[in-house]
Amino acid sequence: MRIANKFAQAFMMVVVCLPAFSQGTPQHWKKDLEASFQQFIDCTNSSGEKYQCSSFIGESISKVYKTNAFFSEKQNRYLHINEISKSSVENGQWTKIGYAYDQNVLDKAQIQANANKAVIAVYLTNSRIGHIAVILPGELHYSGSWGFNVPNAASFFFNDTEKSFVDKGLSYAFSKNMIKDVVLYSRN
Repeated sequence: MRIANKFAQAFMMVVVCLPAFSQGTPQHWKKDLEASFQQFIDCTNSSGEKYQCSSFIGESISKVYKTNAFFSEKQNRYLHINEISKSSVENGQWTKIGYAYDQNVLDKAQIQANANKAVIAVYLTNSRIGHIAVILPGELHYSGSWGFNVPNAASFFFNDTEKSFVDKGLSYAFSKNMIKDVVLYSRN
């Protein structure tokens, strides 16, 4: 029982302390994110150049966490997925939490998202970033396919919009065989 109380106290300290370091979540992030998601769907349905629709990942981070993590001042737009490199995530503005196959990492990611700190899950291929999902405020839910409790997420697949979603478990964004290459990062 003492261990459970110590854990509960430590958990509360983390939850209370993290907001002081957060980017800030707007009150209506769900509504704004849903509108952005609809714009993404419209973009992929009407654009011949669907990769341009991949800029919605950066916009979604901005909608939820009020940080322009993947916004290019020079180009005056959000970066496309192919413009976001591993080095742009590991440039000192993001901190690696760990790999998606670690339940402690998944727990930390959800705690930080609930404390209004931007968190992303990045699938790294041998040559570049393959996909990014945004961890959203919410609750962990058990994933039968992963065998873990996974954080709430949003994911924009510009090549297969049917797989895109808002407000589902992270396991909807990455198959189980991919989780060894999925790294979670939080924004500093």
